[in-house]
Amino acid sequence: MLDPKLHTFMLLAHCKSTIECAELLHITQPAVTQHIKALERQYNTSFFIKEGRRLVLTAQGKRFEQLCRRLCTLDEQITREMNQIDRTTLTFGSTLSIADGLMPFVLPELMNQFSEFQFHMQQQNTAALLEQLERGTLDFALIEGNFDHRRYTYHPFFTSRFVGLCSPNSPFADCHSLEQLLPSPLILRESGSGTRDIFESECQAHNLTIQDFSCIYEIAHMPTLFQLVACNKGITFAYEVAAARFIEQQKLQVINLQDFHLERPFHFVYLPTHPKSDLLELLSDCICKIANHPIEKKP
Repeated sequence: MLDPKLHTFMLLAHCKSTIECAELLHITQPAVTQHIKALERQYNTSFFIKEGRRLVLTAQGKRFEQLCRRLCTLDEQITREMNQIDRTTLTFGSTLSIADGLMPFVLPELMNQFSEFQFHMQQQNTAALLEQLERGTLDFALIEGNFDHRRYTYHPFFTSRFVGLCSPNSPFADCHSLEQLLPSPLILRESGSGTRDIFESECQAHNLTIQDFSCIYEIAHMPTLFQLVACNKGITFAYEVAAARFIEQQKLQVINLQDFHLERPFHFVYLPTHPKSDLLELLSDCICKIANHPIEKKP
């Protein structure tokens, strides 16, 4: 059970008012203040400053809130474990590139090898999955994008080329530089997706931005995105493994750019405080073996 002072801190960080916090907790306003001052003495720092009538978190307060949220997540996970609630269920999330490119053949084999567990998979972008990890609604996540390596336990399990893609009939099919592609419409995932973040970072390395392209379309659904490119409505940049089926069917082709060579790992990520960390390590190793087994790669 968590220290009640931590619950007070978390609620005050949310509502930003000692009066409102006291009313919600059914305690007095001085009691709220005492809880916060006790925590600040314990950790020798200040968590709040006043801005007008509201309280806002200091930099240390924001970090403390993140750690408290993680502690709350662990407390909930321990409670579920001790009460044997969902003890055979593993909920995980996958980014779209991994869900489309790898999970059709990875998940069936994973279910075979861990038949005692029920797997629940969600499909979201990198930012959404990391947020759910922090809230404790996911046991682990399979992500393609950037994340803070200091905050998570993580293992790379697969590496894929990140490439430009177009229709075989596209006038840009024979381009050899990123700058030559600028007159083309660009079809990208939504902001917050790992694919989008990686491509925008690579553009910056070439002194370009996505706004330099003739126009931009945002499509969150990967199969629809690839179908639009196959219909010659623009070009895109994505993981080769995610588009493998379209490439094999010759609906898409890789644009062989001389100034764009990028390979990125996919990561198995979970909170270091997770009570099932030993099991998650086994799952991570298993997923790595399945994903990289050439015989198993065809769904």
